[in-house]
Amino acid sequence: MREKPSTVGDVLKRAHAPYTHMSEEDCELFYPTMNKLLVYVNERLGVVPADKLKERPEGPHMLYEHGGQVAEELWKNRSLVEDFAQDNPAGLSQDVLDCVRPWRHALRDMFVCVDADADRTILMNQDRLFVVGAMQDPADAHVHHIPSLMLLTLLPFKSGIITDGKTIHLSPKPRPEAVPAIAQQMANLCARPLVRTARQLLSYTRTIPDSENRVTPRFQREVDKAFEHELLA
Repeated sequence: MREKPSTVGDVLKRAHAPYTHMSEEDCELFYPTMNKLLVYVNERLGVVPADKLKERPEGPHMLYEHGGQVAEELWKNRSLVEDFAQDNPAGLSQDVLDCVRPWRHALRDMFVCVDADADRTILMNQDRLFVVGAMQDPADAHVHHIPSLMLLTLLPFKSGIITDGKTIHLSPKPRPEAVPAIAQQMANLCARPLVRTARQLLSYTRTIPDSENRVTPRFQREVDKAFEHELLA
């Protein structure tokens, strides 16, 4: 007997993240390494004054203050990850550099969050569904509404996929007339394999030209304006 095609609900129910919930050890690997990369990129690009890129008072397992602005420029210039790994200005071990090098193929894109729980979020761009694991906080802690439009950067980490540590909310709630189109796109994309693993993410992103900005001009202007206001505040 022919198997019934999977429904959207079936796909979402089976969408488990192979990596989720950072351990203390993984936090100590990810955040200090990302911050060292941001310092290097800021020195190369001069995104913010050097004295503004510093540790937050809340603790070490966070992006540096104003790290979001620097990260935005980093992911528009992904080849800087290669330079960082080659120059190794922080004297990182080979194991840490092996973790960093795949970030050269990070995916910065506009995503619709279509499902979320404590363990993972499911994100949709124009052609695939991505399963992203939780970091320090529950995966749904930064989701304001389902569906909602976000600017995120996805990174391979361990066996799975995480973000670069920041979430930019572009449209917290869709217009009612947009909901049917989102539902139809989800249904169409459920026929394609989910992007769940680090290897699958790298296979997807290696086809994206470095020069491609997947953020529309309208939203890019809004993001730039928000970061400029934050820097001047």
